[in-house]
Amino acid sequence: MSEQNRMWYTGEISGDGGQRPIGLPATEAKRVLLFGGTFDPPHVGHLTMAQLALEQTGVDEVWFLPAPNPPHKQEIGDDTFGWRAAMVTALLEGRAGLRTMPIEEFLPRPSYTVDTVHACQLWYPDVEFSFLLGADSLEQLLTWHGVDELAKRVPFYVVARSGTSALTQVVNTLRERLPELRATAIEMPLLDVSSTWLRERLEAGADICGLISPAVLDLWHKGPQNEV
Repeated sequence: MSEQNRMWYTGEISGDGGQRPIGLPATEAKRVLLFGGTFDPPHVGHLTMAQLALEQTGVDEVWFLPAPNPPHKQEIGDDTFGWRAAMVTALLEGRAGLRTMPIEEFLPRPSYTVDTVHACQLWYPDVEFSFLLGADSLEQLLTWHGVDELAKRVPFYVVARSGTSALTQVVNTLRERLPELRATAIEMPLLDVSSTWLRERLEAGADICGLISPAVLDLWHKGPQNEV
């Protein structure tokens, strides 16, 4: 099997018997919803998605998982990871049940979701995990590395911006290839905010219409070289 297509497993790679790395905090949560992304930058859409998911799923916590080196965005790397994680932390300041968890800092690159989920289950064995994603990501799920294993490991909560009927159709189609897929809709008002669009406006000096909080904006302008 080629290096590109292989799936590594955290327990085999770490050689530590599954002990959680120093630097990752303990948690009292029993049910956790994982929310991965580059968060470049994190914005009100991310916050709304996580808050509504927290309320509608009944989980104890939603963990934001910044990706150091996502395979679908090769231009993003470790050099900005600490900066993006710090911006997420600023976004979530004072919000109970929402927290930044730099799980992927301790994992090999690139960052594959299946491995991140495995690491969470290995390092937090008493926690029941699920995974949060948008409907557009669900439609691309078959392109994800190790998707069969991922579908076995966690159920998905999916933001259904255009109603649940379209989502049901997508799920039914995916189950023809992924019979173990479990997906539940999260209701969310139409709030189509793109980090790419916001980044372009920031770089152009244009108004961002309050879609990025002042604390996050302050860190953005400082840049990754001034990460605190």
